[in-house]
Amino acid sequence: MSGEVSNDLLVDIFERLPPKSVIQLRSLSKYWHSRIATPEFVRNYNLRHSKNPDQKVLIRHLTYCGNYEFKDIYTLHDGDQLPLDPGSGYTGIPGVEFPHGTKQIIGSCNGILCLQDNRNNICLWNVSIRRELIVPSCPLKSSSHTISGFGFDPIAYDYKVVAIPYSTCYKSHENNNTFIYSLKTDSWSRIPSPSSRFYNMKSEKACFFNGILHWVVEGYVNKLSTEDPKDHTWSCFILTLDLSTCVFGHIVFRTNWRIKQLTTVNGCLTVVCLGLGSWEGGDCWIMTMKEYGNTESWCKLYKLDIKEAFDLVKVLQLPVRSDGGDLVAYYEGSKVYNPETKMETKVLKFGPYCFNLEMEAYVGSLELLDKERATTCGETIFSWTKEDNNKRLRLSQDDDDDDDGECSVLNYTF
Repeated sequence: MSGEVSNDLLVDIFERLPPKSVIQLRSLSKYWHSRIATPEFVRNYNLRHSKNPDQKVLIRHLTYCGNYEFKDIYTLHDGDQLPLDPGSGYTGIPGVEFPHGTKQIIGSCNGILCLQDNRNNICLWNVSIRRELIVPSCPLKSSSHTISGFGFDPIAYDYKVVAIPYSTCYKSHENNNTFIYSLKTDSWSRIPSPSSRFYNMKSEKACFFNGILHWVVEGYVNKLSTEDPKDHTWSCFILTLDLSTCVFGHIVFRTNWRIKQLTTVNGCLTVVCLGLGSWEGGDCWIMTMKEYGNTESWCKLYKLDIKEAFDLVKVLQLPVRSDGGDLVAYYEGSKVYNPETKMETKVLKFGPYCFNLEMEAYVGSLELLDKERATTCGETIFSWTKEDNNKRLRLSQDDDDDDDGECSVLNYTF
């Protein structure tokens, strides 16, 4: 009995540790190697840490390696430790290589990245514990246009991927071909397609919020078979999918905003839009919905005073810190703008021939550790050889000359 009590106490201690430390503890014995990877331990661990998550910012770097070869490199940072200072750069921060070619991040939830390539091959990857699961091929028939999304079903405690085909041709419409993947069952199933007819995607990826996926699309909110002429009006609206009920819905805008991004800020659904409907001028606004689902509750949060508004890539809320956290916008050239302080800085490059393509909010977790099909992925740490280092310094200097004097010579400790 005392042994059992001791194990329970150890479990309680282990559940309080960061993911990397827990993974190392699996080497203690066969018992702990197995116990830590059980669904019960993983779920309890993640539920405990959901109250005080290990919040990070993930930066994805596309790195040119010569001979027409590119690699995806990922780095994890605390919210107040973005690589902005040339004196420190990425010192002490390893670059994790994703070894299966370049893929786009279509979603990030509870420590799992959902990655997809241009052939619609999808995988789930937990960067913090280096575990990957290849999603089976979607049974969706060939379609020239598909929107995807990734999120978490809190009712079933299940991660899901959705694939929705659509057509850009007015006279064509895909029907009954929407599929959803369940990580729990490791399989795809067909669900009813949305009744809304849309022909154009306005947001690059889905926004997951409160168990619901959101996309900004253009088209007709309701079926054209209705007799109400208002339903026949072409408009920009938010398509929604509740991952627990698999029911589609929509949220309309008060005016026809030019949407750049759909995200969340301070626990509210938020859009980044240009010009607020006017096709003249490059003003960029952050609009937030104070009451979810209430169209009249949209209000202005910030105006982004940046010159390259049309080159804006993303607005991201950094992890909450003791001072309340920061809201930043970044755009071409990896410049970061804080709308609260109106200060502009630049994210340093991971090295010459590196491009800071994406920034994502990220939390450490043990998700995927309990999945039998999940495999180790990302063990390779990107590093410079001694011979390459001198070349890197020369290239960095050349890069500085072409980059408004910004210093991109970084320190590396791999």
